[in-house]
Amino acid sequence: MKFFLISDNTDAMIGMRLAGIEAKRVTSRDEAEKAFKKALSAEDIGILLITAGVAELCPETVKN
Repeated sequence: MKFFLISDNTDAMIGMRLAGIEAKRVTSRDEAEKAFKKALSAEDIGILLITAGVAELCPETVKN
């Protein structure tokens, strides 16, 4: 199992990548929702991390 980050912040994404965590940068609600669906369907991702900005982009998706 591995960690995965969905981020709206380039610095957070780079920092996590330096720590060995894969990441996806998103800039819109549509991109964030697609990234969520992809990450949740991946069998090797055990912990999904998101930034506060991503949580604000798609609060309904985060709550579900």
